Amino acid sequence: MTTVLAVGETFTVQFVWQLESNDYIRALFTAEILELEPFMERYVVRLASFLGGRQEDWKGEKRPLEAHDTTYWPHIPQLVGSKLALAYEAADGRPLRLKLTTLTGEHTYFTRMADK
Repeated sequence: MTTVLAVGETFTVQFVWQLESNDYIRALFTAEILELEPFMERYVVRLASFLGGRQEDWKGEKRPLEAHDTTYWPHIPQLVGSKLALAYEAADGRPLRLKLTTLTGEHTYFTRMADK
């Protein structure tokens, strides 16, 4: 696969986490491309801004704001500034489903490239 995006360009990336309640948190960020890793077919990006999100039930129905989980939502804006590697396909707008431990920091997905 070849990339059509270059260093300095941005795209919207969508992350989804499934909660213990079987609800889903969906969050959108602007990702700025810092470098390309053509051999691995991935971008190294920085999450430049949090665009917004929603919480959905298992059928994809939007939950009202007052029904949002208060445990996990505070972690989402804190992801801004994270540096991570994403497959080229991440730029096509499809949601990337992640384990909940990446949101809580128990898994280093959003922090492992912090010093690189």
